[in-house]
Formats: sequence, structure tokens, C-alpha cells
Amino acid sequence: MKKSELNKIIKTSLGVDQEQKVIEESYVASPKAFDLNTQKLSQKTKTAHKELYEKYIKAFNRISAELDTADREESNPNHSNYRSLKIDEAYNLNAVYLHELYFANIADPTSEISMDSLTFMRLERDFGTFDDWQKDFIACSQAARSGWAVCSFNPYLQRYHNFLIDLHNIQIPVGAYPVIVLDVWEHAYYKDYLTNKKSYVFNMMKQFNWDIIEERFKRAEGFAKALR
Repeated sequence: MKKSELNKIIKTSLGVDQEQKVIEESYVASPKAFDLNTQKLSQKTKTAHKELYEKYIKAFNRISAELDTADREESNPNHSNYRSLKIDEAYNLNAVYLHELYFANIADPTSEISMDSLTFMRLERDFGTFDDWQKDFIACSQAARSGWAVCSFNPYLQRYHNFLIDLHNIQIPVGAYPVIVLDVWEHAYYKDYLTNKKSYVFNMMKQFNWDIIEERFKRAEGFAKALR
């Protein structure tokens, strides 16, 4: 979708007259299509999750447009519209990209990782064994509240490590380059697994799309070389 078309949608959602100028600096996002070809999640869950993802996109686009004309002179840490918008910007922007990373790296019914893949070798190098990586990733998923389990490349440590995110914007390490992402908000599993989050995590990990993940590891390696 062209940026001009997205700005028109934003203006309509904001109730702005079409003759008024929309500042062109707005960041905009548009929904991507994902084929969640898995029996480990019900169609009801998949549909509801995609609808939620689209709501985050709509919220981010609205916030982005509002930031273009926000009063920066009155910005302060106690109570200001600019501060509120920047907090909401990070929350919704992260929600969009985390969901896209998650949708893309799950739902592969023929999931299989090769021992000579870059992914396998790097996880073995940095966690001792692939099994140890899995155990640590599962621990992150269980420790997260409403949030995410993430494996990322850390540019400062020059290695891969797992971390958890609460909500979409709490406990994110500086410079983290995500390569494996798992949604562990209740909405991701409750309809199908009730409170058994661990079963959901096991089933999603059994169907990780290692081809997608491998490409992310390759990009992370390029990122690592650029920082040396």
C-alpha cells in the first residue's frame, strides 16, 4: 500500500478533513499475510490473533500521525501528551513487529533443524548444547508474564542469548537482534490450552520454521561483522 493511501486511512480514522495537510514524516505500518498452517492452534485462536495484530497496526498508525503535530515544548516526565504518545508508540510498534516475527517462525508441520545449519551450530556454541538452549528458552517462556520469549543476537556480548519481555516493551536488552520469537501472552494459547502454557510452548517449538530462523541467523551474523 502506498504511503499516500495509508495517510488517507489515518486521516479518516482520526476524523481529519481530507483537505487538511497530513505531515509526511509519519511512520506507517500495514498488515502482512501469514499462513499459520498448524493443527496445534485452533482456527478460532488464529483468527482472533490476526485480528489483534491488525489492531496494534491501527493503533500505531494513529499514534504516529498524532506525534507529527504533538507539542514538544510542553514535554515533561510528569504528565505530557508527548510522553504518553512516545510510550504508546514503543508499546504498539513492538507489538506489531514481535507478532510478525512470531507468526513467521511458527506453524511448520514438517519442522526439522539440521545439525550443520548455522542456527544449530551457534546455539550449541553459545548454550553448550542445543538441548540446553531449548531448556533455557522454555524457562524464559515460563518466566514471562503477559509477554514474549526471545532468542536474540547480543552485539555487546557477541553471542546469542535468551530473554523474556513482559507486555511488549519491558525488559528488552539494548541492541537485541531477535532471531526466534514466541508469543506467551494468554491470548496466544488460552482458548486451546487453558492454563497449560507449557504444552502450548512445547507444541509451538516442535513446529518452529527453521528455514525462516536460519535466514535471521545469517542476517545477525552480518550484523555482528559490521560491529567488529
